[in-house]
Amino acid sequence: MAVNPKKLRPYDEPPKVRRSLIPSAPDSAATAFLVVSVLWLAVATGIGALWAAYLLFPDLLSFRWELPVPVIGTLAIELSQQTVLAGFINALVYGWVSNAGFAAIMFMAPRLVGTRLRDETMGFGAMGLWNLGVAVGLATVYLPTFSAGGMLVEFPILVDGLLLLGAATVMGALFRTLWAAERRLPYVSILYFGVALLAFLGLYALSSASVLLNLDATAQALIDGFAARGILTYWVLGVTLGSLFYVVPRASGNPLASSGMALASWLLWAAFAGLSALAALVDPSVPYAVTSIGNAGTILLLAPVFLAVADLILSLQGRWTFALITGTLSFALTAMAFLLGAWLLEAVGALRSVDALVRGTEWRLGVLLLGVLGAATFALLALADHAAPRVLKRDWRGGITVDVQLWAIMVGVTVAGLALIGGGIAHGSLAREGAAPEAMQGVLSWFWMAAGAGLGLAALGGLAAAISLFLIYTTARRAEYVPAAEPVAGSTPATQPAR
Repeated sequence: MAVNPKKLRPYDEPPKVRRSLIPSAPDSAATAFLVVSVLWLAVATGIGALWAAYLLFPDLLSFRWELPVPVIGTLAIELSQQTVLAGFINALVYGWVSNAGFAAIMFMAPRLVGTRLRDETMGFGAMGLWNLGVAVGLATVYLPTFSAGGMLVEFPILVDGLLLLGAATVMGALFRTLWAAERRLPYVSILYFGVALLAFLGLYALSSASVLLNLDATAQALIDGFAARGILTYWVLGVTLGSLFYVVPRASGNPLASSGMALASWLLWAAFAGLSALAALVDPSVPYAVTSIGNAGTILLLAPVFLAVADLILSLQGRWTFALITGTLSFALTAMAFLLGAWLLEAVGALRSVDALVRGTEWRLGVLLLGVLGAATFALLALADHAAPRVLKRDWRGGITVDVQLWAIMVGVTVAGLALIGGGIAHGSLAREGAAPEAMQGVLSWFWMAAGAGLGLAALGGLAAAISLFLIYTTARRAEYVPAAEPVAGSTPATQPAR
């Protein structure tokens, strides 16, 4: 007769493993930010393609719908060329670039300072706050009752609070991690991201707080313009350079060619980015000398850009064949090409004669596309190509989706950016000659068609990026990488980032 085994009492049973609602494993926050950022890239480029359609068919696609609401009064929903453009730029900068920049911070900081992120749950909280703010802010762009309809800094106060709290939480996680590694000198990428975060918080808080002062329309517009320009020069450019200084040495296997050049580039960028923001203060009430200093700062920003690109190019010595393979290095080199082109055009546009010709035309938007959808996007795609297999723990060799990302976005942004720049020159020239609106519309429509085709290609690349991330997780075989808390033996913060 079989004897039943003794039934275990509750206190004899091994404890059950409880899984936290919020993941706390290494790279959890970086993974969350990375996934969300790629989704935002697909959304942003899709809105960009829709805006290109508005250029060609504004009357067909525009509409305004008003709904009476008891407390608010009349709730208006408006789709127009202006609101769709504002949604495109906001989704691009706050949805894609900012989320990818936060992912870069969460991914790089532990590897550069040799300690785990403090802490992952804080990073998850930041991701939730930030993306809730971006989603609500993007929705209010199409609700004139709540939003001023501008770009980058004209959200309702509730959205401003969510974005500031999310960015401050990311900064808290970064500085807590740095504080836990007191004896390690910061690598230059950490310096870029640290200053970029502090500048973003200061500029955005300035614009948000100024609304509470009930300033006149001109003063408020100048403050918003200054803050928006500073967000581009400090946050977007800082994220771009910080990411490139990490991925190029890591992907090539070479140490950074010159830590002195890297530090000089960082110092010049930190000084001139603030001066460049003064160029946005264009108004008769602002002294001529102030805007002149801003234009000079824009031109001088070429110096840190050239220094950074030269340092990174020298770091690729003996590794150029790696750039022939579509992936991290090809993305990084494309980012550097766009970076040089965008800031050369920024410098040219800062000249008084050129500015007088192209002000209020498509020129500025074309240069913005080359800088944000070109340089910043490819720098962050390079980081994503390097980081995604590591945070998802997958052996990913690339594929057709990576090729589509590279070529569709590169060709699309080049075509769209140059078409808008050319359209801006034509627009300014025709306006100076006093051309009739009908004649001007006929000429510019050709440039708009080219821009639309380019943005359509870029949207295809954004979709390919989302599909590629999905394939990494679902089809690539599992692999192990060096944990985020363990730096590679022999590497030093001053010369080469850890894995």
